[in-house]
Amino acid sequence: MSPGRSSEMSFMVEFNSHIQSYFITSTYGNETLVNRCLEQLAASAPESRTFDVSVYECNVFFINLHKLLSHSMKKSNLLWSVVAVLEVAVYDDGTRLALVDKFRFLPVISLLLLEVHTPDQQKRVLSLLHHLSYGATIDGQEMFIERLMQKLLNLIEQNHQKQERCELAQLALSVLVNLCYRDLSTTFVLTRNTNISGFCKQIKKFGLLACKMYIILEQNDYIKEIDLHYLLRMSFEEVRLSLASKNSFSLRHVVDFLRYVRTLGDTREGEPAKAALADEYFQRDLKEFLAEIEKYWENRGTPESETEGRKKKAKQKVELRKDRTSDGLFEILECIVLLKPDDQELYRKICEFGPLRLINNARDDCSKAVDLLRTVLEKNPKDATFAGECKAILATLMATITNNDDERLAVAFARLLTTIGKALNEIDDPMNVVAEQFYQRLFASVLNHSRDCATFDYTLADGPMRVYLWALHTFTELANLCPTYWYAKLTNLFKQKPIQFLIAKGLTAGSSDIELLEALLQVTASADFPKQDVARMIDMLKCNVPVTGGHNHRSPLAPLSNGGAEHNIQPPTGYTFIRALSRDLQERIDQAVVQMQDAKAAGLINDVEKSELVEFYTYKINMQTNLMNDLRTSLESTTAQITTLMHQNQLLMAEIDKNQKKSLPLLLKESALENENRLLECELVQMKSAAATYDKKTSQMKQELAEYIKKCGEKSQKCAAMVKEIEHLRTRDDNYEKENKRLQQELATMTKNRDDARKLLKLGEEDRQKLTEQRDAERKQFECKIRERERDISKRNDLVQQLEQTLVQRDSTIETLEADATNMREKLKKHENRIAQVEAELEENQKIQQAIYSLMNKNKK
Repeated sequence: MSPGRSSEMSFMVEFNSHIQSYFITSTYGNETLVNRCLEQLAASAPESRTFDVSVYECNVFFINLHKLLSHSMKKSNLLWSVVAVLEVAVYDDGTRLALVDKFRFLPVISLLLLEVHTPDQQKRVLSLLHHLSYGATIDGQEMFIERLMQKLLNLIEQNHQKQERCELAQLALSVLVNLCYRDLSTTFVLTRNTNISGFCKQIKKFGLLACKMYIILEQNDYIKEIDLHYLLRMSFEEVRLSLASKNSFSLRHVVDFLRYVRTLGDTREGEPAKAALADEYFQRDLKEFLAEIEKYWENRGTPESETEGRKKKAKQKVELRKDRTSDGLFEILECIVLLKPDDQELYRKICEFGPLRLINNARDDCSKAVDLLRTVLEKNPKDATFAGECKAILATLMATITNNDDERLAVAFARLLTTIGKALNEIDDPMNVVAEQFYQRLFASVLNHSRDCATFDYTLADGPMRVYLWALHTFTELANLCPTYWYAKLTNLFKQKPIQFLIAKGLTAGSSDIELLEALLQVTASADFPKQDVARMIDMLKCNVPVTGGHNHRSPLAPLSNGGAEHNIQPPTGYTFIRALSRDLQERIDQAVVQMQDAKAAGLINDVEKSELVEFYTYKINMQTNLMNDLRTSLESTTAQITTLMHQNQLLMAEIDKNQKKSLPLLLKESALENENRLLECELVQMKSAAATYDKKTSQMKQELAEYIKKCGEKSQKCAAMVKEIEHLRTRDDNYEKENKRLQQELATMTKNRDDARKLLKLGEEDRQKLTEQRDAERKQFECKIRERERDISKRNDLVQQLEQTLVQRDSTIETLEADATNMREKLKKHENRIAQVEAELEENQKIQQAIYSLMNKNKK
């Protein structure tokens, strides 16, 4: 973790500690501390991924932020500090979707829109709603959706005639498009709360946004010609108007539409798409679009415009801190390059801009510009001149990467470096220098601590992991192009356990990034790739680390997936049936009350008793209405309780994931110790076999020595008899004396051999005893280590069981709340039956009245 990110995490931890005191006392001092932490977090760079939802402290932070936002609607300082933090957090797509699905920020932000009244504040909240609602899955039956849509429709109705394209109304329409796209429930809520014909007339001048809303509402009469030709022209017109008004949020819709057009190439609509792209109007619009971009960059690059922009930014604090206009323009250019890779005019214009100018125009965040350069180079790999110009900016990009922690820029730089190497088909010394700097920045810590697995952070989030994996793919390609410089480095990387772990995690993460998966498969095809080690890592991850399923989120103008969708935790919708019944009941009650009041006012009910009866039933109906309002209030509190339980469940899941990630280094250590233990066991078996062989040889030598001693004893007895015989016969025969001397010499030799054998036997006994003692000591040492590891693993298992019991208790609480909701439905059904009886009695009274009127008319006649 970088120093900047660690300081931002410290502010987050400090906020989590101060907010608890603020919730209890709400004093000015606590409010000041909380506000200071929020301002520090809001000042963080969006590219640094401060708000990473895979970190436990970040989950606690967002839950506290949700609670603070729900209770601080009237405190402007805290309120807008929270909004500023959320504006930074939505920059990351994963965090943005988590804010909607896991932490349920959309209802409280919608409530905030109902509370603010100044145009600047409304614009700021609408901009935040635009980013939160983009690609999110929202149930139209939720209680806040209808109020939110009514507010958005009121904003459009109040502001659509103020100027040519009012930004407030345009933002409101953009939020409506995000909410209604491919969602029948939210579209139904929209159609129920407005007159479609009048609404379509109001949004007629909003260009591509209006076209997308017409398509959603199936109002084809308001579009001249719904085909790709017209929509492409509207896209370029939207870009021109966005650049003129400096409203960048609508560029997101243009990018989505162009990506959608690209997906039509593999469908039945591929031929119309090609025809639309080859149309002369498209060529003319593209030429005007490139001129508009050049004009925009020239105007922004002047000192006067920069000074004006800084003054405007200082005066107005209602927009997002980061200007995303440049990002949107580069994404649109990349989409057009992918749509028309053979367009020489477009390629010539981009070459005229030049890589250096494109990077400079990107300003603070140049990752989109780098992606554009890579895409252009991939579509024109034979242009060595353009590849050389891209190579010239590598040193500048490397300096930018060194000075910040932008993960998107690091990934884009790695892929551009690979593409340049493939285009040039060689790696020269300047490229090796830049690549070496990139290599040392990413992998120096891994290589310096290669022997200690605990120094590597195995709890890496998805963003840093993608940087490592793309860099590994880059150095694999460089090793193919320049093996003398990079082959040994790549082989050394493959031997490191952290790198093997990253590859295994990338292969098993189930990520939707198909390009990264293809890059990893290319890495695994390397000749020196450690397949067995990575396979063991994959087995370990499957057995010990839970795989979290991805989320299927809507992306406007994105093709629907044919595969099976994974089930996510949805917002509470148990009150759907009750809301429908209450809405119908309310309409019927309102109609009955209006009819009775009209009849009474018109004098149709003259009898005092009938009038009192009508008032009595009116009172009973009002009582039922109040009861329904109470039930609706109870449902809102139940929804709040379910939201709290979802937050607690998210915290528990994050804590379980945190503990399991912490146990991963211990598992790796245990695996290493088991491997070492197996090697030592093999050595012990070999030593036992050698000792057994040595014992066998020693026993054979002992047996031979015993036989030899026995033979020596027999010969000694013979010698003794011969000595006695010699003593008696010495004087008689000299030959006996010679024989005696010879036998004595032979006996001395045999005695010497016996002594030597005894010494060898003693040495063998001592060696065997030492080996036995050493073996027993080593066995006791390894048994102690194994017992210690088993105790650590048992402690971890106990902690996981406790957390699982807590989850079971939460599930039982949710079931209890669902049972209460069922009881409420039964009560509603009884009240509806009673109201039906009242209506039947009212009908009978009306028949009696009609009969009385008819009799009166007959009497008059």
